[in-house]
Amino acid sequence: MNKQSWKSWVLVLVALSVIIFLSPLNVWWLNWYRVLENQLLQISLDLVRIGLLTLTFAGLLAPFETLGWWAGWYGDRQQEPLLKENSTTYNYLSESPSQSKASKYIVYLDGIGISSFDYAFGVGPFLERLTAIIGSDFILIREIMPYSVLNLPLTLNRPLAAFWRWVDRSQIKGVGVFILLRNMFQVAVSVDSRYGPIFNRGTAQVIIDSLIKRGYQPGSGTPVTIIGYSGGGQVALGTIPYLKKVLAAPLEVISLAGVLSGNTEVVKLEHLYHLVGEQDLVARFVPCLFPQRWSLISWSNWNLARSRGEISFISLGEVAHDGVGGPLDDTSYLADGRSYLTQTLDIVTEILYRQDGIEPFPANVLTRPPKGRKLSNYERYLQAAFNQVSYYPTKQLTPAGYQPVGNWIGRLILPSLQERAEVNGVFLEVYYAPPAYAHLIGTTVVLAWSDRPDLQVYLNQVKCSIHFSAQAYESINQGLVNPIRLNFWREVDALESLVGARPYDDVIVTLEPTSVSCDHKTVIYIEREPVIITGRFYALVTIKGQAEDLDYFKVVHYNPHSQQFDGVEEVVYIPQVVADVNGVFPSTTNKIDQSPVNSSGWYIYGERNQDQIFTVRAIAPRALFQLQPQRIVSGLEEATNYIHNQYWQNIKEKKGQIESILLNPQSLPEADAIAQYQEGDRLLVLHTYGGIGGKKAEVPQIGLFFGHFAFGIATVVREPITQQLRFKITYDQVYTQNLDGIIAANLDWSNYLGDRQFGWLGSRPVVDIVVKLDVLEEYNFGGNIRFPLNALAYQLDKMMARYRTGDATGATFAGLANSCVQDSCQALYLAIKMILSEIKHNPEIQNWIATYPDDPQTKRLERLIALYKSIQSKLVPWQTVRSDWLDPFESLIGTRLAEQPVTTIINAVTSWRSLLPRLANDQLAKILLQHGASIWLLKTNQVGGWDEDIEPIAPTKLWI
Repeated sequence: MNKQSWKSWVLVLVALSVIIFLSPLNVWWLNWYRVLENQLLQISLDLVRIGLLTLTFAGLLAPFETLGWWAGWYGDRQQEPLLKENSTTYNYLSESPSQSKASKYIVYLDGIGISSFDYAFGVGPFLERLTAIIGSDFILIREIMPYSVLNLPLTLNRPLAAFWRWVDRSQIKGVGVFILLRNMFQVAVSVDSRYGPIFNRGTAQVIIDSLIKRGYQPGSGTPVTIIGYSGGGQVALGTIPYLKKVLAAPLEVISLAGVLSGNTEVVKLEHLYHLVGEQDLVARFVPCLFPQRWSLISWSNWNLARSRGEISFISLGEVAHDGVGGPLDDTSYLADGRSYLTQTLDIVTEILYRQDGIEPFPANVLTRPPKGRKLSNYERYLQAAFNQVSYYPTKQLTPAGYQPVGNWIGRLILPSLQERAEVNGVFLEVYYAPPAYAHLIGTTVVLAWSDRPDLQVYLNQVKCSIHFSAQAYESINQGLVNPIRLNFWREVDALESLVGARPYDDVIVTLEPTSVSCDHKTVIYIEREPVIITGRFYALVTIKGQAEDLDYFKVVHYNPHSQQFDGVEEVVYIPQVVADVNGVFPSTTNKIDQSPVNSSGWYIYGERNQDQIFTVRAIAPRALFQLQPQRIVSGLEEATNYIHNQYWQNIKEKKGQIESILLNPQSLPEADAIAQYQEGDRLLVLHTYGGIGGKKAEVPQIGLFFGHFAFGIATVVREPITQQLRFKITYDQVYTQNLDGIIAANLDWSNYLGDRQFGWLGSRPVVDIVVKLDVLEEYNFGGNIRFPLNALAYQLDKMMARYRTGDATGATFAGLANSCVQDSCQALYLAIKMILSEIKHNPEIQNWIATYPDDPQTKRLERLIALYKSIQSKLVPWQTVRSDWLDPFESLIGTRLAEQPVTTIINAVTSWRSLLPRLANDQLAKILLQHGASIWLLKTNQVGGWDEDIEPIAPTKLWI
């Protein structure tokens, strides 16, 4: 029997003895004890019983140090003696590698055999060899006592320090069990639901302090790897939620024979590597103690993390728990000649130095062969040449009569694994640039984020390492478009997740750089995510009819001088699009020249193909965006009633038509109601769409379709061709992975709706509610500027980035508690809360408000607070805010009912008014009306050509 087996049996016997001597069996024991005549045996049993009572008492006192720390009894007096008396710790603190050279940090938490920093068997050599391997690439922090919230060794500055020093030095066989038992009780405290949060928070504070002393910058996004040995594995997992909040950085744990309870927040990790030997009796026994690790409890955090591909189980072979035969034993050897310690170091090193795109120890493998995979709509669409990037020459001049869709236009390209570290961004193939940078057109440059500090904080919050879950692999088999190229990539940022969302580099964007560097390489820096568009150029035309060749049409351009469609006549290519998996064509040119909106003109988007023919890839009805409503509804009651009962009525009869309706709750004169909308205004958009019915319906015959919801921004711009004001709309689409390859991102109207192949204009009914409300406009408190819509964009950018990666799992799934509408409403709630919190805690702003209490801006702020309370009362009807709304790191965890049924149902009920897209949309619209908003409804009902096989379906509102 080796040392590890002996220790394991001792612990088991101790537990059985406690049961025997301290339970109702005690009566039987006393009767048996009285009949003993051997006094020596009685004394021995007395000593054993006293020892067990002492052990039990020690167990009951185990949380005492933790509670004392929480109560503030100890202060900071423990820190200096530790550094003075322990020279090893002092040396490691003072001789740390340069922060500029180290890109990552490693924190080591030892097993339950630790009493001081003179490490037990095998640990010292392990750390020394690991330090030599990592060199200056990592900073290794080892001066942590994981079983003390004071970071205090047992042998220093404690009432029983002398006893622990004696145990530490003693040569008596087995006396070291006292240290094991003492620290085992502290592991139990970490697991305990009452004291564990305090213990884990205290230990997290020790880790954070140690990181900061070694140059770590919280919020910098620098990754941290925690290596936990034995009980140190449990302590490491216990600290994760606290470390995540403070560090805001990628965290991973390497568990060496870890004793893991399963009730930790393991789902918040980037990844857990669990190294276990086949002879590790403790590792086999521990899962039996904790129901959270039973496969039957599928909704536990442990099993949720397993299903999400966040835990890799790595076998060490014929290795025991610790000591001789354990993973750190350098005297026992494998069949290949390596010692157990060398094998452990090899695995740890391979994890630390793993390359992007290559996971040496994957948690999940593809569950079904690719040949069984369904074809996505995205792949179907790419079969047509006009949907491929190569169909259009890279370098193109702006055609006569056309305008570029933006100042900077280009195609995003994902760097290769070899290029990634050097690029520190993504590539942009420049399609269009301002005159000063026209020489860049046709070249490939680097697109990177600005180094603005607050922007870097945002980027670090959404940065993650991607490991596809089993559900993600299954969704690929079902035809969903997942970021497969990013699987096993580490520290994926928002730009990489944007370009990597599809399997090919075909994302075309427009962007607004903050600066352009043209040193040894050209780098464009941005502060907001690019906007995905369709087409580089656009024109305003009316369609006269089909030309001689199939799919070619005669169009007449708008004449700015006559303000009529009597300009240049041109033949353009409007190809027949590819049908989706249900046989539905996203758009059609059938009778498009007879459309009710053709007379007022179409904005056509696209570029010239290889034959120099302008190919129309997207269309937009001009009349929809003009500041010329077809109808005005005046009065608050009438406007509210229109939202509640009328705006989705009779849509089947309105197929092929648009509607532009202005709700005027203040009953202003018509001219004044329209004149409120000024050039440069940025306005909130509430977007919903309905379903596809008819012969090729996508829903059951009962006709229920819940639809989709999103926020967006409408900007009032002066359109260059007509020189008239119009709405320019961009959506912030919180969108799960899907068959069509639609990306959760900032999508221009021309891409999300107008795209003839990928958009919804021709196949779905859509309503965009444009909201003008002064409390959502910019605030300027003596130079301190706050803009609620910017705060909303910030929150939505974070949510969209997380949706693109599935919070590092490769796929996001809509459910009762997490969906386009639930998470968009969460972003709105957090945005207004963030603005009000910043104002409340900014002394300069508070002084300004106190100085100007009657200023219109102060009054407007008071109305913003009132709006926030109204939204809160609707979105949070029982005044109980969902925990995942308060802690956004939890937002996408357990998005499916099968994963966390109870939590999911509770969250859904708690925010039930944001459960259905139309319900949430109508509730928000009515609240905004009541707070003085003017609302402009832009409605389209399967607009473009005529498809007799489909008809519009309004989104379901149920009984509300």
